Amino acid sequence: MFKHKLCSLLILIVALTLLAGCGSTTPKSNPQAEVPKAQTTQTTYPLTLKDDSGASVTIASQPKRIVSLVPATTETLFALGLEENVLAVTKWDDYPADVQKKVEYVFQDGVNPNLEQILALNPDLVVMGIMGTNPKTVESIRNLNIPIFVVDPQTIEATYLSIETFGQLTDTQEQAKQLVSGMKEKQQSIAKKVASIETSDRLRVWTEVDENLFTPGQGTFLNELLTKAGGINIADDVQGWGQYNSEQVISKNPQVIFETYDYYQKDAIATILARNGWQTIDAVKNKRVIGLDNNLVSRPGPRIVDGLESISKALYPDLYK
Repeated sequence: MFKHKLCSLLILIVALTLLAGCGSTTPKSNPQAEVPKAQTTQTTYPLTLKDDSGASVTIASQPKRIVSLVPATTETLFALGLEENVLAVTKWDDYPADVQKKVEYVFQDGVNPNLEQILALNPDLVVMGIMGTNPKTVESIRNLNIPIFVVDPQTIEATYLSIETFGQLTDTQEQAKQLVSGMKEKQQSIAKKVASIETSDRLRVWTEVDENLFTPGQGTFLNELLTKAGGINIADDVQGWGQYNSEQVISKNPQVIFETYDYYQKDAIATILARNGWQTIDAVKNKRVIGLDNNLVSRPGPRIVDGLESISKALYPDLYK
């Protein structure tokens, strides 16, 4: 009798449990159904952004007729797939290699461009740099009711931000994001290699941008590249761009010498090696006087990490074998 009652009780409990399960209105979660769809980021116009001069610039619609008076920006625009939107560059623009053949007009002066020519081109965006540019020129272009965006990235991080800003300005945000991501990934790879070098093994570096011994010091773009590449800039006592004399360079005895001006002075390296008194310098004795591609290490654009890598490879080639 007891066993019979116990069996009946167990059957009743199971039945009630099953009924409770059937009556539940709470759906079971489906992880796959909860994955959000990929979203593309689009620019909404009119768009107002601050440029590197601090001015607020309003863009009415996606720029289709861009005058780029900054070679680094030209490289950025082409890397974002906007070559059809760039109608004018400067005579200094040489990347991509055929860039000057792809535009309607080539300005001989990117700092003080011909305003009548700009007006004739009817651009919907003009890009200029801060360095060397006359503020009155910028104001004159603004007075023509042409949006002008002034750029002046001074670090690698600022270069990433500049690329992303142009992605926003031109409604190519996804392309800009992918471009910057690839650059950062490459920079991280370089940083890992450089981190393996003991502090005591890092090389002393002298860098000159012309034969008059002008050199990058603290706070310059090139100094950041030298440092991140694993070098020790012997001119770190200079703030900004400065000038050394021969005795100063000799006394600091750099192990590597970089020059960036052999694109216009073909015998730059030979001249350095033959300088009076420099034969006692380690870099000269060991013939470690190296020319850097000026465009790679001076243009804050998509190839700047390539410039960083070129410096690091020149200093520590074994890290890249």
